[in-house]
Amino acid sequence: MSLTMILFPAALALALWGGVMAVSGFRQGSKLKIFSALGAFTLLAAGGTVLMEFITRPL
Repeated sequence: MSLTMILFPAALALALWGGVMAVSGFRQGSKLKIFSALGAFTLLAAGGTVLMEFITRPL
C-alpha cells in the first residue's frame, strides 16, 4: 500500500471540509469558520509541498 493511496482520500476529505467551512463562514459572516477553512487549506498546501519534495527527490 503506497503512501499516496492513504493520503489522497484524506486530502480530498480535508479539502471538502475546508470548502464547506468557507462557504458556511461566508454565508453566516463567521470569521472563525473562515479562518478554520484557511487553516485547512494551509495544511493541505504544506502537506502537498512535503509530498512533492519526496516524490521529486532522486534516489
